[in-house]
Amino acid sequence: MDVIKGGERTEKLDNGASMISFCAPALNTAAFSVVLPFVPERRAGAYHCVEHLFFERAGERRAADINAEMTSRGSEIMGYTTKNYMCFNFVCRKEVLSDQLGLLFSMLTQKEYGEEEEESVLGVIENEIFEYAFYDNRTADILREAWYDKRFTKSVLGEPEDLDAFTKEEISEARESLFTDGMTLFLAGAFSEKDVQIIRSTFGRIPLSRFFCEYKTEKDERGKHVVRRGRGRELQALVTYHIEGADDEMKAAAYWLKSGLFDGMDAAFLRFFDKNGFHFYSVDGSYSVLGDEIVFSFMTYIKKKERKRFLSLVGTFEEEAAWTPFLRLVKPFLYDNAVFLYDNPERLCAHYVDTWADFSRPVTLAEEKERASRFTDVRLSELWRKIVSSERKVYFLG
Repeated sequence: MDVIKGGERTEKLDNGASMISFCAPALNTAAFSVVLPFVPERRAGAYHCVEHLFFERAGERRAADINAEMTSRGSEIMGYTTKNYMCFNFVCRKEVLSDQLGLLFSMLTQKEYGEEEEESVLGVIENEIFEYAFYDNRTADILREAWYDKRFTKSVLGEPEDLDAFTKEEISEARESLFTDGMTLFLAGAFSEKDVQIIRSTFGRIPLSRFFCEYKTEKDERGKHVVRRGRGRELQALVTYHIEGADDEMKAAAYWLKSGLFDGMDAAFLRFFDKNGFHFYSVDGSYSVLGDEIVFSFMTYIKKKERKRFLSLVGTFEEEAAWTPFLRLVKPFLYDNAVFLYDNPERLCAHYVDTWADFSRPVTLAEEKERASRFTDVRLSELWRKIVSSERKVYFLG
C-alpha cells in the first residue's frame, strides 16, 4: 500500500523491495538510485568485482555499447561499493528517464560474463588497489578497521592476492546475494506515472531472497588510547569515539552534532582552538553508522611540537562543546534548507541514500524533519555528552 506524506510516496513493490519517490513535474530532470545491502562474509573485494562487472555487459550490449548508450542520453550511470551496500544512481532529462531505467535494469540482471570481461574488471581493480596504496590513506584505514563486527573491517577493494584467487562461483554467489528484499529504490524529480510503472514491472519483479543481518559485537583488546604512527614535523591528529547501542535519535543527532561542531568557519571546534592558540584553517568532522555502532571522529593537522598541548585540550574542548548553540548553527542548513532538496532531484536521491546508510532503512524527508523538529540545544548537548563518554582514541599520524 502506498503512503503519501509531504509529497513523498513510500511503497512496497511486489517482490518486497522498498521505494520512496517524490514527484516534481515542474522540473526538467529526474534522478534514480538503487541501494543493494549485503553482509561482507565473502573474500574481501568480491562485491567490488561484481559492481564493475555490472558495467561490462547488459544482454547483447558490451561495455562500449553501454557507454555509448549513456553518452547518447547525456547521462552516466554511476556505481560504488561501501562496507555494507552497493549503490547505482543517475540523473537525466525527464525525456530519457524510461530508457535509462531500462539500461540499468538490464545491467543489474545480467548473469553471464565471459573471460574477457572478467579480465578487464580484474585489471581495473588491480590499478585501483595500486592507487590506494600509493596515497596516504591511514586515516581511512583506521576508521574502516574500527568496527567491532570484524566482517565489516575488510577492504572494499581487496588485496592483489584476492584478485588472483577469485573463482566464477564466488563472484556469482556474491552477485546473487545482492538481490534481497533489503533492496531500496529512490526516485525524484520530473517523472511520470508511466515511469513508476516501468520500475514496478522491472525492478519490482526481480526475484529477491530475504535479507537478514545480525550484527556481532566482537570486542578485542583495543590497545592504547593514544597511538603514534610515523614520524615527521607535520602530523594528522585524529580523534575517534566509538558509540555502542545507538538508537535512531542518536543516529539523527550525529548529523547535527557534526555540523555544529566542525562545519563552517564559525564551527565550535575552530572557535575553541583559535581561542587557545591553534589557528586551524579547517577540521574534518565525520561519522559512520553500522547497526547500533557509530564511529564519530574529527581530524586536523598540527605540528609535532604541538602534540602534547593539543592532547591536553581535547577534554576541555569536549566539555565546552556541550554549550554549543547547535540550533542556531545547524537548523538553517539541515532543517530550513531541506526544502532545497525538492528542487534538486540528484541531491535528494543522494540524501535518501545517505540517510538509508545511517538507519539501514528508507527514511523520508518528512520523517527526518519531524524527528529533527524535536531537537533542542539541551537535548543535543546531552547526546554529545554520551558520545564523548564513549571509548575515545587519539591518533597522531606522521
